[in-house]
Amino acid sequence: MSDQSGSSYLVVDTNVAIKWYLTEELEDEALSVLEVGERGDLMLLAPDSVEPEFWNVLWQRHRRGELSLDEVWEYWDALEESPLLMGEVLPLMTLVTRIAADSGCIIYDALFVALAEFEDTVVVTADQKLLDAIEGTSYAKRGVHLRDVTHVLPRL
Repeated sequence: MSDQSGSSYLVVDTNVAIKWYLTEELEDEALSVLEVGERGDLMLLAPDSVEPEFWNVLWQRHRRGELSLDEVWEYWDALEESPLLMGEVLPLMTLVTRIAADSGCIIYDALFVALAEFEDTVVVTADQKLLDAIEGTSYAKRGVHLRDVTHVLPRL
């Protein structure tokens, strides 16, 4: 395993999981994360708040006429069937608050960083704003941009 932390987990941000189903920039990199999870090389993990966030992205796309309601349900079902495990957020809230206070990031983003910290791994994200927020903090090592994901994925 080449993931930099040695953990068997990889935390996945919502903006990565959505790329598993929607055509977006860095879709291929996101699909490589999903493939690693499907093979069982790493266990993919996200805070359980990822579900309403994911649903909200789909719903916004539906409201803009970009997705049919059938597609919304199809992608939701696909996420539910994916290898993404959900981590409980409530036990992490003290750490989440500390991360948000130290970095200035929003609580929703701090949830992913806290889960990565707790599991001694990294969160893969396409959110440069999050990575900028944690830069210069003790949590900077917990974030990896999706474009650099090959650095933390096991070799084939």
